[in-house]
Amino acid sequence: MGNLAIIYIAGLSEGIHEPMLGGASAFDRVLEWGRSVPESRGIRVLADASQNVPDGLTVLRREEWTEESLVGALAEIVEAFEDADRPEALFYAWGDSPLMDSKVTDTLWTLHYRYDAEYTFADGYPEGLAPEILAAALPGKLRALARDRQGSPARNSLFEILRQDINAFDVETDLSPVDLRMDRVSITCDTRRNRSITEKLHAAGGRDAESLCRVIPEHRELLRDRPAFFPIQVTDRAPQAPSYRPHAAVYGDPRQGSRHMDVELFADLCRRIAEFAGDAVVSPSLIGEPASHPRIGDLIRAALQPPSLQVLVETSGIGWDPPLLESLAAEYGDGRLKWIVTLDAADPELYRSLRGEGQAAAEEGARRLIALFGRHCWIQAVRMNENEEHLEDFYRTWTDEGAQVIIQKFDSYAGFLPDRQPADLSPLDRFPCWHIKRDMPILIDGRVPPCVDDLERREILGNVFEEELETVWSAGEALHRSHVEGDYPGPCAKCDEYYTFNF
Repeated sequence: MGNLAIIYIAGLSEGIHEPMLGGASAFDRVLEWGRSVPESRGIRVLADASQNVPDGLTVLRREEWTEESLVGALAEIVEAFEDADRPEALFYAWGDSPLMDSKVTDTLWTLHYRYDAEYTFADGYPEGLAPEILAAALPGKLRALARDRQGSPARNSLFEILRQDINAFDVETDLSPVDLRMDRVSITCDTRRNRSITEKLHAAGGRDAESLCRVIPEHRELLRDRPAFFPIQVTDRAPQAPSYRPHAAVYGDPRQGSRHMDVELFADLCRRIAEFAGDAVVSPSLIGEPASHPRIGDLIRAALQPPSLQVLVETSGIGWDPPLLESLAAEYGDGRLKWIVTLDAADPELYRSLRGEGQAAAEEGARRLIALFGRHCWIQAVRMNENEEHLEDFYRTWTDEGAQVIIQKFDSYAGFLPDRQPADLSPLDRFPCWHIKRDMPILIDGRVPPCVDDLERREILGNVFEEELETVWSAGEALHRSHVEGDYPGPCAKCDEYYTFNF
């Protein structure tokens, strides 16, 4: 019988072949792990059509990998063997994970074998330490559940496919001794950010799952690296002034706004973001309505010019030119351009009280975006006392139209607004703010506050049009370290946005 190690590298950069952690490359380290799986019968590598793979390895290539084709490939690997000679299980891992842990792998195999499981995984550990174990027959059973799933495989794809009918499968789990899920650490080299964090944790003594479970809680200051999310104010104009947003009271009526960021300045900023952060999500939606910018199409295209960047447009749905949206969908239908349309209510009277006029235009824009961008578009409602009783109808209305719906928590802007939350969802124990750790908000004039919720701009980290991005970002280290030490100065003391997560 024996077992096969399956190593997925499709879409990963050549960085997986570069030396790291003072020695071999991530891919070479994963190969070493693959040869050590219990009762090993070899390794199979899943790669793109032209991806570099060392000689001597058995490789399955595809022009384009989807979740459906991934499951199909796993099934084909098993079916290539005669029935009596088929492997007992597949140990599935990604080839950018330099610290795959053989001890955790052995623990998973013991569970899998003892309980005759179909799927076994580790939970609570950082990403990149443990494989998923699939019984040989499982990929064949998952084919029906994976049908028409045309998105690119993600690290959780197999579990997401399986959990559509999870009660139909025998699943076992090994739990980490310390639950590190909320730290969202990825011990991988898929991005500059993750590679750097991995190197820092390794230098601090994190060499395997056991030591990382000790090092990470002791050194959370190491988890702030390059920013991942750049909300940028490209205009101060908007067609609405929602009643639950404080910006009109602080900065003036956005319906009278007239300032717009220069396209060339924005394009150069996005180029610099890509050079500094590597991968990142740019959102031209900070404070103003992006559709109000007279050259919003040029801005979006400029942000998507660096191939490592993605764009998230948060919008009221009002003011978009249909031919522009059609051309953007034709150019960027691959998922790098994403949309969130905030509507808040389906009931006309409630909509008007929350957002003002324009519901018909907003809903028309929302439907157009759903039709053009499909699963890369979401409809959103901010949950608050005023619409709490209507959210079920809102959710049903839009899901019946095939939309994906987000229910966002109400933000009081660090106590600037009266609390309108129907329920307190904050964790029992506070932890360092996700936004201080991963977000770099940029105002229309280039200034960078530590956080978008500090409306009084009591502190400015710098100006991206006058200083290097790295210099401005580094100025936020002291605030993050304060959070790590349990000290929350200024508006942070009253803020409960710390546990919300963008990218």
